[in-house]
Amino acid sequence: METIVVTGTFAGSLDRSIHVKREGESISDAVVAADIGKLPAVNVAEALQRVPGVTIVREAGEGQFISVRGLGPNFQSVTLNGMPLAYNENIRTSGQSGRQFRFRVLPADLIDGVVVSKAPTADMTEGGIGSSVEIRMLNPLDRDPFLSTSFEGTYEERADAMSPKSAVSASWQNSEGTFGVLGGVSYQEREVQFERLGNGWGVIGEEDVNDAEYLHGVAVPGDIQVTLEQEKRDRMSAVGGLQWRPTDNFEFDLDMQYSQFNNEIAERRLTYQTWGYWDNLDQSTAVIDDGRLVAGTLNGARIRNTTEFSDQAHENAIVIAGAEYNVADWIFEPRVSFSRATSDLETPLQRIEYRTEEGVGNTTFDLGTDAVSNGKINALYTDLDLTDPATVPFRRYRIRPMNSEDEDVTFKFDATRDLHMEFANLNLTQMKLGVQVSDRSRDYQRRDRSTTALRNGLELSDGFNGVMVPGNTFDQVIGQGQLWTSADWAVWRDAFVIDGEFDGVEPSASQLEPTAADLRNSYGVDEEILAAYARVDFASQINDIPFTGIAGVRYVETDSLVDGTLATAEVDGEGNVITVSSARTTNNTYKEWLPSLNVNFDLTDDVIMRLSGSKTMTRPSLSELRDVVVPNSGTVSDIFVLGSAAMNDPSLILTAAGGNPYLEPYTSWNLDMSFEWYFDDFGAFSIAGFYKDVDDYIASDFETRTLPFAVHDGSTLPVDVLVSSPANVGDVAISGLELGFTGRLEMGLGISATATFATSKLELDKSDVGVQTAGIQGISDQSYSISPFYESGPFEINLSYTWRDDYLTDGGVTVTSRPTEEDATSYYQKGIGTLDMGASYRFAENYEAFMQAVNILENRPSTYMGSEDRLHQVHNYGRTVNFGVRAKF
Repeated sequence: METIVVTGTFAGSLDRSIHVKREGESISDAVVAADIGKLPAVNVAEALQRVPGVTIVREAGEGQFISVRGLGPNFQSVTLNGMPLAYNENIRTSGQSGRQFRFRVLPADLIDGVVVSKAPTADMTEGGIGSSVEIRMLNPLDRDPFLSTSFEGTYEERADAMSPKSAVSASWQNSEGTFGVLGGVSYQEREVQFERLGNGWGVIGEEDVNDAEYLHGVAVPGDIQVTLEQEKRDRMSAVGGLQWRPTDNFEFDLDMQYSQFNNEIAERRLTYQTWGYWDNLDQSTAVIDDGRLVAGTLNGARIRNTTEFSDQAHENAIVIAGAEYNVADWIFEPRVSFSRATSDLETPLQRIEYRTEEGVGNTTFDLGTDAVSNGKINALYTDLDLTDPATVPFRRYRIRPMNSEDEDVTFKFDATRDLHMEFANLNLTQMKLGVQVSDRSRDYQRRDRSTTALRNGLELSDGFNGVMVPGNTFDQVIGQGQLWTSADWAVWRDAFVIDGEFDGVEPSASQLEPTAADLRNSYGVDEEILAAYARVDFASQINDIPFTGIAGVRYVETDSLVDGTLATAEVDGEGNVITVSSARTTNNTYKEWLPSLNVNFDLTDDVIMRLSGSKTMTRPSLSELRDVVVPNSGTVSDIFVLGSAAMNDPSLILTAAGGNPYLEPYTSWNLDMSFEWYFDDFGAFSIAGFYKDVDDYIASDFETRTLPFAVHDGSTLPVDVLVSSPANVGDVAISGLELGFTGRLEMGLGISATATFATSKLELDKSDVGVQTAGIQGISDQSYSISPFYESGPFEINLSYTWRDDYLTDGGVTVTSRPTEEDATSYYQKGIGTLDMGASYRFAENYEAFMQAVNILENRPSTYMGSEDRLHQVHNYGRTVNFGVRAKF
């Protein structure tokens, strides 16, 4: 094999990205493989965060989802080599992400490039009002044969842990250049410590206190939670490709991608319960600032000590086969793909809870007056010794197996023909026709069990709750806090069974017979999608200004079938209230015509102006289509154990989340314009404006329903709960401006920078309320990225600072908008900047050493409720440093 020199540099990769943008058919941006390798990017999402208009959502410090032009992850159509991907689902909580692609299942090492198209053409797979994101794999015949390896270590500062990562990829082709194969494998481990401080707010009414009248009308902290999350992640990915080009007229290709992402999670949580204990507030310690109680001591409250364990296993695989055949002036391109994503809990969610008696211990808190900006509070502790396992009595042990399976089978057929025709002073240059047929299915199963029991002869002891949290827990978030002991999973796993149902505590959902509540929490969705399109490419000129364009239309028909279970409380012949479960299947069909027009004007040899008008669509989240109503799991457990007595607890949560199988898709009319100036030597400047008018926006609507709750004695308790269900009740207008600049001086110093400015307006037409305005999630007024770099001989270094302003959020997972203040409180992410760094040194012809650092400034994201003076959450995940060696031959 021929030896070649490592030539991929940060500036070189930027140049390649600019080239892809310049040659694009419409308004788009890109990153390429060398780009990803030169940034602190453990996956594709983190590589995309410096593309104009793109922001990312992190989970425990790692990029997970992307948003484009203010529209969240659900509004992006993600494909691999142009074919749809299946979606992994959230299985750690009851919240679900639906159609949001989890980019962290894909490593950056094995991807050739990513193109973000912001103005669609008719041949693109529909679904992305925000953008169409195409992940491109390496092709063995498009490059010389190679062998590339890398070995690196990752140091997580908070966990004080070192983890390995390695990758190897290679390609080969025959001497004639007609047949080639490519393969690659990547493996990574990470050990993460992530801390989350959570707090709610409520206003004290006359009915909430008996003696503390001075608190009437005062906003007070809700139950304050501190959560230590410890994760052990491992990700193994593999790619394979085959190309056969025996003649100039025929090509066959086969591409495969597989990723397995495992995540062992231990969440160790303390809850300092405050609501219901405000009469116990020591008035002499109370600090009330602008109508908010920010500090004080409760002489008698309650502490909950909860530990949650789970072991997630996410697999994502896709196989794509395609061909290109030139015959009689036509190019025929049939392609077929099969994609499957499974998300399983190899260890089901284990919830082990200890709780003190009421009024035991004194709780002191001091939130300070600027906790949101500081990412830190002054104090939170109790005078109880929480390092003594005997201090807090055991309360309950619950188990939740969940699994999700998502599949997509797609067939595409494209036919392209060059044209030599004139029409209305336009030269028609090409015609392209095609069809796409997809069958997507989702099966989601959930079981909940509170019927855990000790094995015969065993008793609870202090050893069950004897694991001490690390000494640095919350040392950067809480000025004066405390450590505590938590559950030992190995002890609980060996000691308990699910009484009368399973010998152990790690069943899959399929190993447990579903109850009425389980059926209510599970669902299935099947979508059959038929699309057909036609596009015509044309060229002409106006006053010596040449232009090219693409006009097209796409027709899409979607037929959805949703399986669910309706559970109702009814009275039997003997006058007893019983639960009646009825399986039902709901069908819904909708059709859309999606026209598009893109025109590119060559103002000079180096300046391009692009105009675009289009209609796009995004289907409702798969989880929003579910025909289910899911009450709070703690409420289900409390009622099961206590029956009607549970209704006496003022902290009982009487809410539920539902779905709506009759949802219509979001549709949007879009206008886009860009001005792009490409420099002679290196770099470019671009400015782009956009406007989106989104109809049928989905937001939460509320109604009170009577739901049946099972009780341990076999009876049913009907309870009225407030159910939040998605509905097409809104219209959104989004407009904005994007700026991009890349340049370099002869001395090797350069900069790449982007900025996005956006505004939005959401109008909700809600039942019994009328038209109201509200915020839309995920849109920051301003976001920007600045990446200076320097290259000199074998050495290079680059920094990347990204910033985004405050934005409305519900945790970054679902897309349903928060309703107005009358229904729920708006939650906002405080604006935050992140500084990353990359450096490398080529110490031999084929070898280079590199270092990457993430979150150098140790910024801690924080959220607030309604206004910045009401802290909601602080997250802390610390710095991450990668260093290693890569070689290429």
